[in-house]
Amino acid sequence: MQARDIERHLTQLGQELTDRGIQKPIRVLMIGGAYMLLLAKMQRSTDDVDILWLDEDDAFQRGIDQLREGVQVVAEKQRLEPEFGPLHIYVPPKMYILALKIFAGREKDIEDSRLLLRYLKVRTRPQARLLLDRYISPAALAANAEDIEHTLEELFPQ
Repeated sequence: MQARDIERHLTQLGQELTDRGIQKPIRVLMIGGAYMLLLAKMQRSTDDVDILWLDEDDAFQRGIDQLREGVQVVAEKQRLEPEFGPLHIYVPPKMYILALKIFAGREKDIEDSRLLLRYLKVRTRPQARLLLDRYISPAALAANAEDIEHTLEELFPQ
């Protein structure tokens, strides 16, 4: 998918949720490749739209089934609508996405990290390490220390 495809699909999903009577916002945080295409303006494609659910408690339970069904319908329809309806998309700061990309460390994340490093003017390993410390929990950093170190070596060869 390209950026225009993602926008079209999100628009259709918002309309589908409206058609199903959803009025209360369904709040999700956009991350991953869709974020890189829409907000970092990276010239690549993605196979999916990664999101994190921002609502908790019973709102999650009520909304998740409607969201899943809406996604299925959009996958079948493929037509542009004028608004996202009750689907509220939030985007985190680019620094947060960079920390997630470094933490994930897959090849495509490393490539995205390189782009974000240049854009955000993060030039050194200690600067990147500060981002990780700010956005990733100490337990997650400790559990993935070896993989993180490998990613940092890829991004900042010595």
